[in-house]
Amino acid sequence: MGVLFDAAFGDTLDDLLSLCLLYGLDNKNECRVASLSTSKDCVGSAGLLDLIHKIYGGRPAPIGMETGKVRADESSLLKAALEGQTVVVKSVIDTAEPHNLMRNALTAQYDGTAALICTGPTDNLAALLKLPGAKPVVAAKVKMLYLAGEDPKPVADWPTPVTIVSAAMARELTYTPKAGDFVWNEKHPLAQALALAGDARVNRAGMLAVLLAVRGKEFQLPLATGQAAAADKLCAELVVAKPIPRQRPRFF
Repeated sequence: MGVLFDAAFGDTLDDLLSLCLLYGLDNKNECRVASLSTSKDCVGSAGLLDLIHKIYGGRPAPIGMETGKVRADESSLLKAALEGQTVVVKSVIDTAEPHNLMRNALTAQYDGTAALICTGPTDNLAALLKLPGAKPVVAAKVKMLYLAGEDPKPVADWPTPVTIVSAAMARELTYTPKAGDFVWNEKHPLAQALALAGDARVNRAGMLAVLLAVRGKEFQLPLATGQAAAADKLCAELVVAKPIPRQRPRFF
């Protein structure tokens, strides 16, 4: 399963936790992070996506960032995560158009083998559908769109099945990491964010969306008896796990 992840990245702890969980599953070869994009017109947001991508062993890849809005300020959470980090994405020219990035990622997938997770505004998804010829590609490639957040709204004319994952649906999840859980990387962005806002509310909707997308045979909505505890245990294992170095194929 190729997973496309789109968020107003850096505004909430849930987004950071969701991406770390997704990379934990990627590292176990249960899925592949196919594209990363932010609906926040903020270079720091794109830079944080790129930073986490590299920490978890991702190969060089463009980060999509929506532009054309009033340039968003960095949140205190985002600033904390980026404090003292070496960030490669420093201007808009270091980013890609998110709708083009998602369209290109989908064309590389076999039919029905992509999932799209959106944990923020759906502007990038709406722009994707407006690209010439993109809608049939979305319809063929995307198995499910997961819209996660406090109270997410559907995307007009979206051509594939959609699963709404609201904060209320994830209220039975209780997993909450601590900065000390990331001792394998002393400058882990999430550890720095948690040190600043460790008591911030986590709605966990994005985390639940990741589990549904990749482990859909184990977790369904509404969560059945015992599934919440199993989800908490899995999150605790995956989010804080040190990534295993990737073995790149060798050609002779």
